[in-house]
Amino acid sequence: MVQSARARILARWARRALLSGLGGFVVVQVALRVWVRRRPRPIPYGWAWLLENPWRRRYRDPVRLAGACALRPDDHVLEAGCGSGLFTRALAERCAHLTALDIEPRYLAQTAARTAGLGNLTLRQGDVAALPCASGSLDAVVLISVLTETPTPVAALRECLRVLRPGGRIIVGEEFFGPEYVRPRTVDRWAAAAGLRRVGRQGNGWAYLQAYAAP
Repeated sequence: MVQSARARILARWARRALLSGLGGFVVVQVALRVWVRRRPRPIPYGWAWLLENPWRRRYRDPVRLAGACALRPDDHVLEAGCGSGLFTRALAERCAHLTALDIEPRYLAQTAARTAGLGNLTLRQGDVAALPCASGSLDAVVLISVLTETPTPVAALRECLRVLRPGGRIIVGEEFFGPEYVRPRTVDRWAAAAGLRRVGRQGNGWAYLQAYAAP
């Protein structure tokens, strides 16, 4: 009976701890989303753990994501907002040349360290709102959890469209547990305003990829 009472007490404390943890997670998520939506901005370098946590890798596995982008071996691709380089190597291994761009030099340093030895990769510092790329020079632009970090997503999509060759694609990925998450139809609306049409979609409302092209 004593052991049974102890077991009940432990179970009660475990439930309380679980509920407390879930409650804390919800509070943090709500606070982050309110903060980000009031003033969209790139994830600060000090928050790199949001990009690198092991749980995220379970639903945003770099190899699977890069495969879903359906890049061609002769493609020249821009990864806009590469962050710490979680997806950079997998993307570079599927195309002729990859330019990885980020506004934060410390993220670029991380990306350089984890992609050492790749001969088809160029790292550039810059902003998705003013890409340091020639017009009509790229076959694809990949934005993973990046578009919603810019205060002007429609203008950012137009800038991505500027650098595309005829037949090129813009691939947008978002995920529910990112503080800047928006639903797929919101990205569709932004894309339409930028003069793009959706040509593909993978995933679900929790984590998705959507491909866009010029009409």
